[in-house]
Amino acid sequence: MLTVSNLTISSAEGKCLLKDVSLSLDQDERICLTGASGAGKSTLIRFIMGIGGNGLNVLSGDVQLDGKSILNLTTRERRDLCGKTFGFIPQNSMTAFFSNIKIGRQISETYQSRLQLSKKEAYKLARETLEKVNLRDADRVLNAYPSQLSGGMLQRIAMSMILGMKPRYILADEPTSALDISNRAHLIQLLADYQDGGILFISHDIEAIQKLCPATCVMENGQIIERQDTSQLFSSPQQEWTIRFAQAAERNHTEAERWKKLW
Repeated sequence: MLTVSNLTISSAEGKCLLKDVSLSLDQDERICLTGASGAGKSTLIRFIMGIGGNGLNVLSGDVQLDGKSILNLTTRERRDLCGKTFGFIPQNSMTAFFSNIKIGRQISETYQSRLQLSKKEAYKLARETLEKVNLRDADRVLNAYPSQLSGGMLQRIAMSMILGMKPRYILADEPTSALDISNRAHLIQLLADYQDGGILFISHDIEAIQKLCPATCVMENGQIIERQDTSQLFSSPQQEWTIRFAQAAERNHTEAERWKKLW
């Protein structure tokens, strides 16, 4: 189990970024984390991954994996958790890849080091997982630099690497934001079908939240201000931000039903 307990952290300048944040995620759970931009959602997920940057100060609390704190691990030990333990889908997928190295080499070397595969096996797995995310021109993708691919393609490549490594926990930061309607629906379904680990899903995508996550936490100003079953959160929101979010969901639903009747 991944457990965040009463975590409070500040920036190097002393600004409070997270305040008394607690949540837990088991390997069979899918939890959404939503809230206004700047509420601390990405900060939390990147801190768990150990990619929060320098200068963050832990004022209190802990992050534990199977009952053991990961905060005192070395940089190398934290890095070793990435891949098979934590799989990360960033909002801006360009940041997930080295700009001057072809995609094929980046995927292959990741699979070779994390899964102990041969180069041939790694490329075979890369092709298979790219096809699963609707990137069927695998040879062209593998031979491309990140700058030669769209943001949506890079988002799907990041998801393909998740499928290849089967991490115990997927930490996804707005993974549908760069996708068109068809590929968005496909990625949501891939996440819904994922059986190899838990998912912490940062999103404002109402349809994705309702499809994927039985439970939702709402963040504001670095704190979790509300947590409910997702269906209950949309039917009986408690906090001001959540009320506005639920109202937006209802407007979207009403508009969708109106267009269905017209057609």
